[in-house]
Amino acid sequence: MRAEWGVGIFAGEKDGKHRYLFENGDERTLASGFTAMMLKVEEPSDQERAAYARLRGILAARSPSEGARPGGLDFGEQLRTFHAAFPGGFSDPRWVADIRGEGAPARAPQHRAPLIEEARQVLAQASLDTLVSAQKFGQIWESVAKVLSHTDLVSAAQLKLKQPGEEQKRALALAVRELLHGAAAYDVRFDRFCSAFTAAFGAPPRWELATALSAVVYPTDHVCVESTTFRKQMKATISHRPVAAQPNGSGYASFLAIVRVIANKLSEHGELPRDLFDVRDFITLTLKPAPKKKSKAAKPARPKTTE
Repeated sequence: MRAEWGVGIFAGEKDGKHRYLFENGDERTLASGFTAMMLKVEEPSDQERAAYARLRGILAARSPSEGARPGGLDFGEQLRTFHAAFPGGFSDPRWVADIRGEGAPARAPQHRAPLIEEARQVLAQASLDTLVSAQKFGQIWESVAKVLSHTDLVSAAQLKLKQPGEEQKRALALAVRELLHGAAAYDVRFDRFCSAFTAAFGAPPRWELATALSAVVYPTDHVCVESTTFRKQMKATISHRPVAAQPNGSGYASFLAIVRVIANKLSEHGELPRDLFDVRDFITLTLKPAPKKKSKAAKPARPKTTE
């Protein structure tokens, strides 16, 4: 009955009353009788799923057990590491130039702004639909590989793939188009893309490749997963939720929820990310393993002499 509140999520119970956190940011305590005035979302839309993941992330960030985890990590430590490298945070001139690529004299693989601009043109719905109508299915994956080859998101080895058959090219092209511009729930589209990729190339995609496409086209809604650091972030932020080694829609939702938790934490500390690329790069910067120190070469022992 209060549509302007948006989607709500159960946040707790006390004295027989239920607390709900709503999409518009309000948290309200309702007597049990008012529960009947809300509608359970049986088949959530993509927007409602995203709202649920964000709200769940906010609740997870409030947990009193947050802070240092068994791995010895906490957000404050990450923030200090970030500011040690970029004192001005996301507005630091070096972050803007070196990471976002804004005003840089030449494009580099880690630059986000030119990547997003290229992806929005090459992978736009109109561009893909034109290729599908002309039955140029192979060109769709060629476009994908070209865009991703200009970045540091996906290793070159992941893009070195065997040539699929004609029917596999068609299925993969349609799966790419549906993943980026389809109407079905995102987890369904994600799983279909992974299945089509596996059928085309004989092996499933890695997390980076499976998530990069949506991230470059919709950087405020999706994130490119860096599996190692994201798992580390998950352990540091909430009670560990196992995520499969191979990409799937439910696992991606868990990773996305973690990224939104960190986005909220950053905002609470005055760091406003432009999009989820800023959050991703914050995570990878602050959780990447420290470079190993090179051991000094031992000096050869002097030969003993007798007088």
